[in-house]
Amino acid sequence: MSYFQDASPESLGISSGGILRFLDRMEEKNIELHSFMVVRHGKCAAKGWWKPYAPELAHPLYSFGKTLTATAIGFARQEKILSLEERLVDLFPELLPKEPSENLQKVTLWHLLTMSCGHETEIDMESPDWIREFLQHPFLHEPGTFYKYNTAGTNMLAAVLKRKTGCDVTEFLKPRLLEPLGITSLTCSKCQGPEAVEMAGGGMRMTTEDMARFIYFVLNRGRWEGRQLLEEE
Repeated sequence: MSYFQDASPESLGISSGGILRFLDRMEEKNIELHSFMVVRHGKCAAKGWWKPYAPELAHPLYSFGKTLTATAIGFARQEKILSLEERLVDLFPELLPKEPSENLQKVTLWHLLTMSCGHETEIDMESPDWIREFLQHPFLHEPGTFYKYNTAGTNMLAAVLKRKTGCDVTEFLKPRLLEPLGITSLTCSKCQGPEAVEMAGGGMRMTTEDMARFIYFVLNRGRWEGRQLLEEE
């Protein structure tokens, strides 16, 4: 059963014609949609799935999962489990190169969240020792001065969370976010390696409905049904 009650677009201040034009434009541009939901004021104005996709299917989220991982870090910060100013060199001392570069020594969790750790290229996530590889990869730029889309950096955040709490991202989020929002479909595959960390930067799956619940939570700045689950900051 959907959390969002169905309502006509016009009752929510949305043009039905606008939604139809959007769908026509997607078809004209040959942009493949798997599903969509239009939610406003807590109600659903339109939704649809294209075969073989379906409402009950947990779809690969790819980089959408990065936002869920960042949210988990937000909860950990709220509970003072960690600080965004903590340095990677202090969190993984046994995996560092023999002589950590000056740039590596400056990398904090904030830099991982903002994809500005200083890497110019991505590491090979197929490596069984990918955390060590991440730390030994060249940090060519001073952290905070160079942006590079960095999936491995999000996986590093999952590794930090597991070291701090013993929990994977999905397990950590369950009592704090998933259960309050009624999200039941979230799963995540694992990275290779001895620490068995979740591939939080791209290995999650979730249904469209549960994605909509999470985005509605974000839209309302961490509030859900009158409760401030995650501080707005």
